[in-house]
Amino acid sequence: AGLVALARALPLLFLLAWPGVSLRTPRAQRLAVGASWSLLLLVQVALEQVFLAARVPLGAEWLAYSLAELRTTAVAGIRSDALALAGWWLPPIALWLALTWQARRPAAAARPVAFVLLLAVSLVAWALPLQPAPQRWSDEDAYAVAVDKPGYFLAESGAWWLRGRAAARRPDDVGGASRPGDAPAMPDGGPRYPFLREDRTPDVLGPLFDHAPQPPHLVFIIVEGLGRSFSGPDAALGSFTPFLDELATRGLYWDNFLSNQGRTFGVLPSLFGSLPFGDTGFAELGAAMPAHAGLLSVLTQQGYRARFYSGWNADFDHERDYLQRQGVQDIVDLARFGPGYVPANEWGYADRDLFARALADLPQRDSGPTLTVLQTITMHTPYTFPGQAAYRKRIEQRLDALGVPAQQRARYRQSAAIYESILYTDDALRAYFEAAAKDASYANTIFVITGDHRLPELPLENRIARYHVPLLIYSPLLKAPRRIRAVSSQFDVAPSLLAYLAHAHGLQRPARATWLGSGLDLAPAFRNLHDIPIKQTKTLLEDFVSGTSFLGHGRLYALDDGLAAEPVDDPAAAARLSTRFDAFRAANAQFARTLALSPEGAHPRLVAYAEAVPASAAPAATAVAVPSVESVDVSRVDGRLRIDVAFANADAVASPAFVPLAVLVDAHGREVGERSGDAMPLAAGARRQVRLEFPLDGLPHGDYFLAVLPSDPGDGKRIGPGRYRIPVSIRR
Repeated sequence: AGLVALARALPLLFLLAWPGVSLRTPRAQRLAVGASWSLLLLVQVALEQVFLAARVPLGAEWLAYSLAELRTTAVAGIRSDALALAGWWLPPIALWLALTWQARRPAAAARPVAFVLLLAVSLVAWALPLQPAPQRWSDEDAYAVAVDKPGYFLAESGAWWLRGRAAARRPDDVGGASRPGDAPAMPDGGPRYPFLREDRTPDVLGPLFDHAPQPPHLVFIIVEGLGRSFSGPDAALGSFTPFLDELATRGLYWDNFLSNQGRTFGVLPSLFGSLPFGDTGFAELGAAMPAHAGLLSVLTQQGYRARFYSGWNADFDHERDYLQRQGVQDIVDLARFGPGYVPANEWGYADRDLFARALADLPQRDSGPTLTVLQTITMHTPYTFPGQAAYRKRIEQRLDALGVPAQQRARYRQSAAIYESILYTDDALRAYFEAAAKDASYANTIFVITGDHRLPELPLENRIARYHVPLLIYSPLLKAPRRIRAVSSQFDVAPSLLAYLAHAHGLQRPARATWLGSGLDLAPAFRNLHDIPIKQTKTLLEDFVSGTSFLGHGRLYALDDGLAAEPVDDPAAAARLSTRFDAFRAANAQFARTLALSPEGAHPRLVAYAEAVPASAAPAATAVAVPSVESVDVSRVDGRLRIDVAFANADAVASPAFVPLAVLVDAHGREVGERSGDAMPLAAGARRQVRLEFPLDGLPHGDYFLAVLPSDPGDGKRIGPGRYRIPVSIRR
């Protein structure tokens, strides 16, 4: 990718050199050419350094941040280790050494053939695809490494600028947008308000809590960068949050929960408002943000006192604007943290200090209910905090506890500062809960813990891993813990909490709301009843989940428990999912143009909870129903290989017909036979057992591998997740 990018840049290098070579003296020529080429080279190096720090190529999102925000991000993210410094200085040093060497050589006559050859090489490079095809790469991280960083930066920035100009020329169109699938096809707000609908979210949380005479205190803890890859049961990298893991065994824990954004910019509007994104995020609208009903504003209108604590600057991502728009007046951030605390880095105060600062206000609490939001920052670049040296030994201890083999530990040590920060934040949470438990209000408090997004600096298993975060609801009021494998997102939290407070405690909720979510799903088995749009950055809206299908960057995946993503080659299914996604994007684009959410603004008509069959809780019409292999049991009976397979359909609609297929290969990957069953569909939520048998006569003894999958009746291609490389040993 780097060589192709260099070949494409050859014409630009010649253009930059042209003014310099026209100067009179060789020394002036060399200085001018070197300066112009060094500038171009430093831009390339800067883009590579940004990628190494964030593990995401820089696109157009820089256009959506203020200069102050860009400065804070850059200063906090700059690496000063020897490898990073070498990356900055070695390329320009090599350039100047080459120019100096060239100047000392005898002057050579111009060679038109060489010029033509270089131009031809550049033209060939431009004829190649501008970026690698995502499907050619084994995982999201490998694809990101292969991307041409300058090309991506220029293409995304140019496309964003052109879209902005096109939107400015387009007249407001309030008649063509439709709402996504989590709401009825004809919303209550009509075509002008595509997200407005009657709020009939059911109270699914109420039966899980003991009744308290007073409305509970609510504490939201938004943990920067907290992802399921390294937190919780069956974490892909092993869990580095032992306290949260233990707390999860005493609370409600959603295994397959999603953030609706890939950076922090959207977490407050998503979690507390279930709001559309607009062009660059709802909060980014600042003073132009339309008044609306959200969890914070509805509760503060009914006696709740809302407080927000953050160790960093709440002006970043316009969080202060959003909070004040929602009626939150008590905002403690970097500027108002108070004496006795020392910032840990450019971002602000470490998480232990954040929790200590919030605990210091507990004795001042009002007699009424409170809503407290705590937003952490330590699990963010530069991953520095007080007492960090003590955590280096803790990493090795944690790797021992996880049973990570010695040969696999190098990748953890390479990211030591990140894992140290994760362990530190987990310890800070432990200390916070131990102190909070001593306060009289603790017995009537509900804690909601989630991540704003999964930190990207650790390699991603797949594209959706960036949004895979835990959701943990804990309270002394809970009757029993529960582990939930159904998919929900941050859009679903506010509607469900308001439904609970309205039903169980007599509060009121809006008669009509603009929720994008339809409420939390508490099903113990893996399924998804939601349409979930996801905005990766402020300028990139390319990811969409519907049922157990995921459309990521134009590529279709089938999702399974743990949000494992299996690529699916089904253009028709991808087109159906794209249609649903386009419906949301059309409604979101309309909102971005008109800023029309609801005619009632911040003071909607509030009503009591009404028992009814909620339209919004009906399963979303899923674009693709995908059968999957749930379990495989292999045994030998009377000289035959018996394969008992359980197929399941976790979607809310029936699956297409599929053929159960088992393929046996030898140790070298050569197919030695296959068996298939009768074609069959699966009803929504159904499970079916199938038996397939292989005769073993004539097979030499040895080691084999078995693959079991649902296949297309027409062409035999895989149409859903299967099980692969199941070892089978055949001995006489």
